[in-house]
Amino acid sequence: MKLAVGDLVVYGNHGIGRVAARRKQQMLGEAQEVVVLELEQLKVTLPLTLARTQLRPLANNADLHRVGDALRDDGELNSRNWLSRRREAVEKLIGGTPVELAQIVSEGAQRERLRSASRGSKGQFSLSERQLYIRARTLLTDEVALALDIEPAAAETWIDGHLARPS
Repeated sequence: MKLAVGDLVVYGNHGIGRVAARRKQQMLGEAQEVVVLELEQLKVTLPLTLARTQLRPLANNADLHRVGDALRDDGELNSRNWLSRRREAVEKLIGGTPVELAQIVSEGAQRERLRSASRGSKGQFSLSERQLYIRARTLLTDEVALALDIEPAAAETWIDGHLARPS
């Protein structure tokens, strides 16, 4: 990835940003090349070496196909305690790949369906897990919208279509 000024990139759980500048800057007592990234409400300066490992390009068509597969996957729900599930979801959120985000969204939607169907504990998830689910869904919606060049509402519909299950 070139990280040229103007490029759209994804920065883990911070979301989508645009490379605003590349320049030399004193960091830790030495001149380093840095990337300045403008996110929705945040401006971040990263050393180029860190930027190359932390930033990724927007999802492409192959990524979106894998996202759709992950959203449709109704694998067995993680039955470990909520703290373990939360830790795993946080790791995926920080990783920030579109497929990891889709996995969080898929499991959250599956838990929501179970919770609606019965008040049993198997479908329950903690408030912090729900917040992670909502954050992952927001990040995924934003990326799908940009990758498909559609409005966020249409991206929500795209995600919902992949999550839909026959009654």
